Amino acid sequence: MAALRGREPGRSTEEGEVWMYTPPGVPAGCRQLRVSQEPDGEDFARLTWQVCDTCRRGLVRKIRVAERWQRRGYGSRMMMRALRDCETYTWTTTKQSEFGESFFAALAAATGIEFGPGSRACDHMRAARGATRSEPRREPPQPYDSPGEPRWSHRDGLG
Repeated sequence: MAALRGREPGRSTEEGEVWMYTPPGVPAGCRQLRVSQEPDGEDFARLTWQVCDTCRRGLVRKIRVAERWQRRGYGSRMMMRALRDCETYTWTTTKQSEFGESFFAALAAATGIEFGPGSRACDHMRAARGATRSEPRREPPQPYDSPGEPRWSHRDGLG
């Protein structure tokens, strides 16, 4: 997935980069990944998504990377984290900006996973949307190169 490494292939993660994952409190609930520069710093990249194992569906609710941090691979790295263990699911996104549309088109070309627009949440996702999330936890930054790196499961936090 070299196409998803950002504009600077092979570079290391930023010094002081902090990745925080908030697992869902219930199956099919919202989960979130935030990236900041220091533990108490404001996040500059954020991804909110849902996964339903019953319906084999994934939904990207929101993805944002602050302009200053764009083109460094954060959006791609966050999406690779979200796709763990559910690459074969049907994925959709909420309405995207022009930049978001081109991002998801490039992501689809690189992964072979189509990200259809239209926010098609299943009944399980709709029922779980307002559910309380679990406590956020720090995890290692998503690597630029995945081979040999530990894999996280999207089921993390549910038992």
